[in-house]
Amino acid sequence: MIIVDNLTKTFTRKNKKGKKKERIVAVDHINLKINKGEIFGLIGPNGAGKTTTIKMLSTLILPDEGSISVNGYDVIKDAEKVRNNIGVLAGEFTRSLYWRLSGKQNLKFFANLRNMWNADKRIKELIQLFGLKKQENELIMKYSTGMKHKLALAVALLNDPPILFLDEPLTGIDPVTSFQLKKLIRNKFRDKTIVWASHNLYEIEEMCDRIALINNGKIVLEGSPEELKKKLWDYEKIVVISNNTNAFINIDGVEIKGNVVEIKTKDVTSTLLEVSDIVQKKNIKVEEIKTLRPTLEEIFMAGVKK
Repeated sequence: MIIVDNLTKTFTRKNKKGKKKERIVAVDHINLKINKGEIFGLIGPNGAGKTTTIKMLSTLILPDEGSISVNGYDVIKDAEKVRNNIGVLAGEFTRSLYWRLSGKQNLKFFANLRNMWNADKRIKELIQLFGLKKQENELIMKYSTGMKHKLALAVALLNDPPILFLDEPLTGIDPVTSFQLKKLIRNKFRDKTIVWASHNLYEIEEMCDRIALINNGKIVLEGSPEELKKKLWDYEKIVVISNNTNAFINIDGVEIKGNVVEIKTKDVTSTLLEVSDIVQKKNIKVEEIKTLRPTLEEIFMAGVKK
């Protein structure tokens, strides 16, 4: 559905002294292929190039180099056709809503901009879908942050596009609304291709089929969360909480932090037997023994250090 080839974007800005201009490479020759029906995550630290990439994919800014195909259309040559195939939830979503209009009036206004002159049925469906019926005639300025998020996503879905670009879609909302939106996306939008940009690693791991880590404008890691863990984490970690951590000091790969023993091992069974033997022979009190799987946060930090 989306093919990105050698995509590059640069900006110029004044240096800290406000005089000499410097060139900033926001996106640096990235390549991506995103499949139909896939939720593809873009992660990276602030300023890594996620939002710039989303803006180029959605025709908001032009690339300096490279090409982008969205559902078979070129973002430069066929920009209008691309826009008809996408919905965008911008990170600065509050700027995309008119606060002195009601929720329903906002949807009607944006439907008219899309030349959807008979959109009443679609607007009614979206209001119902996002649970905004009671507030449909209230001014946006009276909406909670979560309600604004829902309305902004409803605007993005007005034309029922096959592709959605979501930039920080859950930032700043309460856990209940976050849960509702994630459930909605899983259950109602699984036929859509979704690009999900965020620095929240937990939501990315929970929601995305594949991810790409962007750092300094470059893609440094790409794959499913599980694939990346297997690739970058070639060991397992055994954690022992005990009142006598020094008893485990001679085990290979051990690290002691207070009353916690962490052991990195490629052979969990053998290491657990070694731990058990020490516990029995020295009659050590153990509060807990567990094995840990890698987190996306650890993968993220490994990628950022590259």
